[in-house]
Amino acid sequence: MTTVWRFLKVFTLGTWVGSMIFFGFVAGVLFSQLKNIDEAGNIVAILIWGLHILGIIAAVIYLAVALIAARNWRGLATPAAILVELMLLATLVLQLWIMPTMDHLRQQMGSYMNTAASNPLRQQFDHLHVLSTRFEGAILIAGIVALFLTVWQRVKTPPFNATVAPPVPAPRTF
Repeated sequence: MTTVWRFLKVFTLGTWVGSMIFFGFVAGVLFSQLKNIDEAGNIVAILIWGLHILGIIAAVIYLAVALIAARNWRGLATPAAILVELMLLATLVLQLWIMPTMDHLRQQMGSYMNTAASNPLRQQFDHLHVLSTRFEGAILIAGIVALFLTVWQRVKTPPFNATVAPPVPAPRTF
């Protein structure tokens, strides 16, 4: 059963980390191909919302599996699980505080592209944008490390008991 638990942890964490890497490429393409930065920002906001929901679900599954596999609370105290807990916390801060504040500021500005760089709303938006990209980068790095730790986690196998002889097959009768 440990193989199934490990697979679920690697799968959920790998999906989250992979989607974050894919998101980085998609956001770069959007901003380079779309002429209107406001439209690109609106699309990215929708995509990042989906990324955060996926991350929250993946973290909950990972932590539930870690708890079930360990059969006690120590499953949540492994280095990989602690990193996933920190990733979940950072994602919740992004989703529940930073992103809604950025959306509110974007609505107040009307257009990011047409708002002067000296405007206090734009300065606050730019500050939160820098903060959000740093959070996302930290989540990505923590996810890669947690994935590595999960893959290389030792599986406890029962020691070989040399005093007990292996079972002898029954003699064949013809």
